[in-house]
Amino acid sequence: MRHTSRRILCLALALAFSPAGTVRAQELRAPRIPQAAGDGAAGCAEAKSAFTALPARPSASLASVNFDVTYYHLDLAPDLDLGTVGGTVRVEGDVVGSALSALSLDLAASMTVTGVALGDGTPLVYSHPGAVLNITLPAPVAPGGSVTVDITYGGTPVVNGFGNFVFGKRVNASADTMIVAWSLSEPYGAREWWPCKDHPSDKADSVRVTVTVPSQYRVGSQGILESETPALGGMTTYDWVSRYPISSYLVSVAIGDYVRYQGTYTRPDSLVTRFGPLSLPLDHLVYNDTNSDLPNGWANVTDNMEVLEDWFGPYPFPNEKYGHAEFTFGGGMEHQTMSSMGGSSPGLVSHELAHQWYGDSISPRQWRHLWLNEGFATYAEYIYWAAREPDFPGTAAAVLASRYWTALRAPGTLVLADTTSVNNMFDGTRVYAKGSVVLHMLRYVVGDTAFRDILAAWADDPAVRYGVGETDDFIRVAETVSGLDLATFFRQWVTDGTGYPSYAFSSYWQKEGADYRVWATVAQTQKLPQSNVAVFEMPLEIAVHTAVDSLDVRLRVANDRQNQVFDFTVPARPKSVTLDPDKWILRADVDTVSVSQVPSYPTILALAPNPARNAVTLQYTVDQGGGVFMNVYDVRGRRVLARPSTSTGTGVRLETLDTSRLASGVYFLRLDTPHGQTTQKFVVLR
Repeated sequence: MRHTSRRILCLALALAFSPAGTVRAQELRAPRIPQAAGDGAAGCAEAKSAFTALPARPSASLASVNFDVTYYHLDLAPDLDLGTVGGTVRVEGDVVGSALSALSLDLAASMTVTGVALGDGTPLVYSHPGAVLNITLPAPVAPGGSVTVDITYGGTPVVNGFGNFVFGKRVNASADTMIVAWSLSEPYGAREWWPCKDHPSDKADSVRVTVTVPSQYRVGSQGILESETPALGGMTTYDWVSRYPISSYLVSVAIGDYVRYQGTYTRPDSLVTRFGPLSLPLDHLVYNDTNSDLPNGWANVTDNMEVLEDWFGPYPFPNEKYGHAEFTFGGGMEHQTMSSMGGSSPGLVSHELAHQWYGDSISPRQWRHLWLNEGFATYAEYIYWAAREPDFPGTAAAVLASRYWTALRAPGTLVLADTTSVNNMFDGTRVYAKGSVVLHMLRYVVGDTAFRDILAAWADDPAVRYGVGETDDFIRVAETVSGLDLATFFRQWVTDGTGYPSYAFSSYWQKEGADYRVWATVAQTQKLPQSNVAVFEMPLEIAVHTAVDSLDVRLRVANDRQNQVFDFTVPARPKSVTLDPDKWILRADVDTVSVSQVPSYPTILALAPNPARNAVTLQYTVDQGGGVFMNVYDVRGRRVLARPSTSTGTGVRLETLDTSRLASGVYFLRLDTPHGQTTQKFVVLR
């Protein structure tokens, strides 16, 4: 989805207390990301969204749950002129849970199966109804046994979702028309071009991809290029092998008239002391057209790698490589060890590289937890820009502000309730923008050091590394590392909560000896129905600006109720107060307010909600000691409610009045004190 800069109205704050003495109000605008930076998240999400307007695919895997894949070998001979793909795929795996009599794999109806055999060549009976390939085994295989089958097939892949397997054309440097082909199987597209278990939770231990193409073309894929061998008829066979666990959606093929650039990432000394030495091969494939130079962003991947290793830990596939293969898709795709790229901005490079840790090494157990891929990769862009601030001044702040602005429009919960709609899954406002913002807020809650430790511990957690994980796994790691109970944070921002808070506040001061006592009243309400969280419980920073700049004060308070008064002292006369001055919290804009002196008589500052139903909250001030009695009268002058204030002392007070027994109508609240009285009208509706 294209994240364009759009002008929208400033969000209205329908809050219990209106800010007193507004100093400034600003219109909400989409922050501009510097053009040179590029937007990796938008590049990743935008082109995917364009494809998802095409016909949808089934989302559920129909493959056997009691079959654990251990190895795939795709031996393919695509016909680039006809736009077909096919060959033989070997599938090996272990039987788990219960005996296996028939093996079911995912394979689209557009593919035609011409034969299935055991690994020893014994033909097998099969059927291919719809998108499932059913293979009857000669005899049931008990749990602990293994099965190997070879499937011969072919056909024209259906282009839907993000493409699956796409054929296209480009004009090369010699002005000749060249054919390009590439795969992009996320989330359900692997079945569209090869038989497999098309679900991220079942990782093969290793994969081999062998592709034979006309000799003017090259083939890129994951792992190590074991051989590049001439074949009959002017063909060449490329044999790629990866020995790391891999989900089916990350198995890739990129074919084109490529110029190959090779290099090495040499781990810098500062990281060698932590992780040991590494000389990692870099392998880039660029289309041989009018501009076949290695893109600057790709060449800069060594710098990206240094920053991300510093944060996330060692690159997870050190025995193979990292690289890029150009394709005609408009964004990027994090294919394992060789990302497919339709762009070259440093932001996109950082995004897809970060996926090698978060998405490839750790894949989602279910697609509901897609934010663990995209939120982390999107935040990695900010990490890179912040680490290189002197080279890209202002970019990190602009990128972060853009994410916050975009996340305000995120629908639903961050953990996806619906994974049948690819548009819904890859909504850029949610798993990308809000996912990264949630990580930034987690950083605020736990602190910088603990946050860095959490990211590295998650990448290295033995329960998920080279496997699959879900949100509960990440919560476990975050709580273990930080030592904090983060259940509420994740419940309100990730698993159950929707929307974001709106804050309003007012502030008053009173001279007390050499200091000034300040009361800051914070009211929190949410935009309905977008938010289902009554109170977002977050630490809240309050910045007090005083008449002496050097004596400004910042403090952090626990905001865990809809209406709260925070009471503190400052060493100089306060002028204004700002909530969340660094905008750590995903929230509606909130103004800085001026600080007023406490009035010299009982004053009702706010009575809300008005109209009321079951209760009203009263905010008032007193400047002298003594009790306060609250009386409520109807329009006939009859007292219908009376009780003393439970608050004591001078300054700002909060009280809640139970109005549940009052009939609909107009009422008057009168505060009686030894030093005077004041009255406020309100309405009750039933």
